[in-house]
Amino acid sequence: MINNVYLVFSEKPDHISHDDYHAWYAKHAQENIQSPGFVSAQRYRVRETKGGPDAVEQHLSIYEHEGSVSRWRTDLDARIARGELDIPDWFSQIKFRSWTCEPTGPLLLPQR
Repeated sequence: MINNVYLVFSEKPDHISHDDYHAWYAKHAQENIQSPGFVSAQRYRVRETKGGPDAVEQHLSIYEHEGSVSRWRTDLDARIARGELDIPDWFSQIKFRSWTCEPTGPLLLPQR
């Protein structure tokens, strides 16, 4: 059973268009999940539903993985070091935060 997720919230650099950022990130997510332990990835555009006029649109990637984070992180870091992933010049300008999440109980479903 897949039960671990890795969440990455990111904010694109101002000078990169939404279309260019999405196109690169879709490819990047696919490259990421080639590492052992990854099961899937899904990308989202995050829009604040309640907030001020200067709220920033962000992007969310949710990666499902099996087992320990170190399993895929070690492989992914090695692949990056070998230049196997497409990392654009503006990559260091992406603002992001990430979390590894493990369930604290069973999956809850509506009671009917």
